[in-house]
Amino acid sequence: MNKQTPIFVIARIGYIAKGLVYFMVGLLTMQTAIGMGGETSDATDAFREFINQPFGSVLLIGIIAGLIAHAIWRMVQAIKDPENRGSSGKVKFMRAIDFIVGCIYISMSYAAWQILQGLNTPDGDETTEVWVERILELPFGSWLIMIAAGLLLIGGLYQFYSSWYATFESSFSEKSMNEKEMGILRWLGRIGVAAWGLVYCMMAFLFYRASVTFDAEEAGGLSEALSSLRDQPYGIWVLGITAGGLMVYGIYLFVLSYYHKVFDEGFDASS
Repeated sequence: MNKQTPIFVIARIGYIAKGLVYFMVGLLTMQTAIGMGGETSDATDAFREFINQPFGSVLLIGIIAGLIAHAIWRMVQAIKDPENRGSSGKVKFMRAIDFIVGCIYISMSYAAWQILQGLNTPDGDETTEVWVERILELPFGSWLIMIAAGLLLIGGLYQFYSSWYATFESSFSEKSMNEKEMGILRWLGRIGVAAWGLVYCMMAFLFYRASVTFDAEEAGGLSEALSSLRDQPYGIWVLGITAGGLMVYGIYLFVLSYYHKVFDEGFDASS
């Protein structure tokens, strides 16, 4: 296969849509951090912002298509491993994560579709609280939430590790980039991935708090995690830096949609 095949077109559209969503989340949150009003945001809030723009319905339809495209791409990564990451236990685990992420983006596209239809759509925090409440009602439910908090913390620490060592650059197409372009994309990735590290760690703290208090309202998704960052010492600065990092992450995804190595090198679909 080559970069002109349908799956690669789908993958590129997906990266662009994902980048646009998280750039908007960062932008809305930045407005909160610098005192321009509003609250911290998540993907659902970004969808609502898109629909309020000129030609918003057309824009949101494009976003929905892009999120579905990204979901398909992540599932292809899980099943076919187009990046040839190998067959180690770590890689198998990452491929399982890819499949789960694909399912998450299908869910996000459905939420965007509901907003397009004018339906009342719960935001990420509300959805998270509902699921945490259901889990807390189970035997050993608080321990399950504690485990989820631990996994989120591990995810956050891994984001910092990935940011420091730029492990994500294995996805870059070296033959399509010069050293300067590689350096710029590497730093975009480092900043964006580090911002996600902060978000994941704060989400871990929220889940931990929910587990020890048996209160689902203590948990939360992206928006609540960002809001909690604001409540910390020097919180406005931390929130502003994180919001900027999410915007940079969106830009990183835009650029990666062109410079991802697999789009140039292809892979054998029959493998």
